[in-house]
Amino acid sequence: MALTMLRACSFCEIRCGADRTRDDARPPCLAGARTWCFKRHVSYAEETELVPSYMVYLSACNFRCRFCVQAPACFTPDEGAALDPAQAAEDFSRAVRMGARSINLLGGEPSVHAHTILAVAAEAQRRGEALPLVLNTNMYMTPGVIDLLDGVIRTYVADLKFGNDTCAERIAGITDYTRIVYRNLLHAAAGSRVIVRHLLMPGHTDCCLRPTLTWMRQNLPEAPFTLMTGYVPEYLAAPTGSCDAQGLSRLLSTEEVRDAESLVANAGVRRSA
Repeated sequence: MALTMLRACSFCEIRCGADRTRDDARPPCLAGARTWCFKRHVSYAEETELVPSYMVYLSACNFRCRFCVQAPACFTPDEGAALDPAQAAEDFSRAVRMGARSINLLGGEPSVHAHTILAVAAEAQRRGEALPLVLNTNMYMTPGVIDLLDGVIRTYVADLKFGNDTCAERIAGITDYTRIVYRNLLHAAAGSRVIVRHLLMPGHTDCCLRPTLTWMRQNLPEAPFTLMTGYVPEYLAAPTGSCDAQGLSRLLSTEEVRDAESLVANAGVRRSA
């Protein structure tokens, strides 16, 4: 099924239909049939239940967030080294043996590499191992991807970046954002653990954070919620970048962080540890 989807790509809701097995394919995410990894390291900065977490950054992304801290590497489809499923399975298993509690797949957008993730999991299964795979994702995949990854992905770490479609389109170039991401969060939560993160962006407390908290309280009140307040203006949002990226070319103010923390504390959502 995954290879069929790859030949007329429907991994994400852009549904470009590109045949990614062809060398001349040019899907919006730029990913081909091979998956490339541009960085790996162990992190202790994730949610408590995930650390130590072995972070595996996969190249290519279906979003174009103007503040992306991994750009431009994550937008380059062949940045780093090609990922071989058998070698990756051994590498991930070695990380677990050395103490990693999770294998954190991120990027870029890891869901556009669902076929490779399934191949790595199959290699590990042949070894009699079940990898603690985490998908650190923008949640803009099609429902079929969530179905394919059922029983493979242990935890979804969902970056719920925007609280409305206007900000999503202006900042990340994505349409119909809230309907798709909310649908997928509920779908994923029905079969896997879901942790929801929201990056507080300067000037976006009312338009993005408030609606996010309202939706979480009404739909996923038991899912752990992480407010991320370490926003840094990078890539096109940098003060020296090519545009001001909708007013994102500054750090958060102390007042913005304080007000956001107060909102979350009184929102009726479950804070992550």
